[in-house]
Amino acid sequence: MDEELEFTVENGDNNAHNVKVYALSTCGHCARALKYLRENSIDFKFVYVDLLPFDVKDRLKKWLRETYNQSVAFPFMILDENTDDQRVIVGFLQDEYERTFK
Repeated sequence: MDEELEFTVENGDNNAHNVKVYALSTCGHCARALKYLRENSIDFKFVYVDLLPFDVKDRLKKWLRETYNQSVAFPFMILDENTDDQRVIVGFLQDEYERTFK
């Protein structure tokens, strides 16, 4: 599914995690999540789901729900996707971000 998406890459000094964020361009929680990642110099990539064509957005949300067995809400963050120890954080929970990235 991701091969159809054009992610924006944000380079940071902290690349301990492989971070991918699915966000909405109009979402305040998403804006705070992306701001947190930038301010803490975390390497990540993101895509604004609401700016995708309807059919792609629909398939993406179905794929996220089925692949990660999670309700889809935004921001939807996937960490370390290339390992068997994948982790998903749904929503912007600053305490959880701090525990994860510090």
